[in-house]
Amino acid sequence: MASGDGGRANWKDPELHKLFIDLCLKESTENGKNGGSLKKESWDRVRVALNKEKNVNLSKKQLKNQWEYLKSKYGEWSKIISKTGNGYDPVTNTVNWSTEEWSEYIQANPNAKQFRYTGLQYANELQALFDGVRATGRFSWGPSKEGFPADGTLSQSQSETYINLDTGSLETPSSPNDSAKPDSKRQKKNKSDELDKQLLEALQTLQNSDGPTIEECNRILDEMELFDMSGPLYIVACSIFCESKAHREQWMLLREKPQAVRKGWIQLNGKKLGLL
Repeated sequence: MASGDGGRANWKDPELHKLFIDLCLKESTENGKNGGSLKKESWDRVRVALNKEKNVNLSKKQLKNQWEYLKSKYGEWSKIISKTGNGYDPVTNTVNWSTEEWSEYIQANPNAKQFRYTGLQYANELQALFDGVRATGRFSWGPSKEGFPADGTLSQSQSETYINLDTGSLETPSSPNDSAKPDSKRQKKNKSDELDKQLLEALQTLQNSDGPTIEECNRILDEMELFDMSGPLYIVACSIFCESKAHREQWMLLREKPQAVRKGWIQLNGKKLGLL
């Protein structure tokens, strides 16, 4: 079979997505890995099997890019799960943190926003596939690697150098009158800095509390496999998610409800919005 011309990969197709993970896991289990990826022969077998089963024509490069993407997602998810008292609920596949806890965590880890309302799909399979392996290439770079990422750029977290000085161990000469002469300018500056910090934190909290995104709702819809992607109800559902934050929040609340309830909600809202 030809090596594939790299036709468009629809990784939102749940069957294609799951088949790729299963094939990679089979090769990893039976034949091992080469560093942080599959061996060359394994990639050839995955490509042939995937293209034949799904009648697609994906290249090896596309498969490797998807591998790195999933590895990056698993790395972000594993950081959440490894936290002490992570609040993970395996029944709903969500992390039960308060809004404040999520806002604080997302502020420090922006890529974690994708797991605000739902956990990592196929987490067990991805753990078996990637556990102990960090993302490589353009998805990650760390001090253990030599040189720079392949694209020649560093993210903000990669380009910063942190220096921790324990000022408590430093002694400064002082005069007997120092304690009696407060530095009013420094006090005013500290108050101003503190106010700026509080305002910034308030703005960031507002930015991180917009509720579920359209992308998150679409991902849940794809994972549920309620409708054929080419059918009218799938398009109606996607349109409903664009209506308002309230619609998206209600959809997320229904994700654990029976299938008939979810379908009925989409049909009812589709009629109310004139989409059906």
